[in-house]
Amino acid sequence: MSRSIFHPDSALMITLGQITDCIFLSLFWLLGCFPVVTFGASAAALYDAVWRGFRQGDKHPWQRFVHSFRQNFVPSLLPTVLVLAVLAGMLRLGVYTWNQAVYGNLSWAVFSGEVFLMLVAAGMGSLIFPILSRFENSTAQLLGNAFRLGFAHLPGTLLLGFLNAATLFVCLRWIFPLFFLPALTALISTWIIEPMLKPYLPEPEEGE
Repeated sequence: MSRSIFHPDSALMITLGQITDCIFLSLFWLLGCFPVVTFGASAAALYDAVWRGFRQGDKHPWQRFVHSFRQNFVPSLLPTVLVLAVLAGMLRLGVYTWNQAVYGNLSWAVFSGEVFLMLVAAGMGSLIFPILSRFENSTAQLLGNAFRLGFAHLPGTLLLGFLNAATLFVCLRWIFPLFFLPALTALISTWIIEPMLKPYLPEPEEGE
């Protein structure tokens, strides 16, 4: 009985392996984000590794992370700078409208509209690097495709924005979630993003 429990293909060992992969991938993502300008490459690599490891059964997702990070390093640099600049600007505007609403200089409806735009921007930003991990695009094509896809699937885009904003808040508030939440968030994101990407992916060949 005990031997079957600890067999590599047992449910217990598979679950433990997935937990370990989740922790390692989250830490890899965090290390990849330290230079800031490599945030995009790290995000693309995390999404690709989680998709292939947890959804497609790849046995070595951390190796996939390293491969994807190297592959997307250069193509991600300019999109990363643009995305971070836009999100920083939106956040600054959000803080300003919040303060103005608190002091009665703006209505709360204006602030609510700003929050909506921030979630849309965050959701589209969350689409850019998964798209990069699956397709070869120029920077203009990448940003344009994320923009069009985001508006075509606005509810999913808003959900992505909220999911990533909540993850960022939790990870900034507490240290422990950094060890697993980035990979878990990327995994949840695959159920939102992959249906958006499916019409543009090549059909699998027979026998695959």
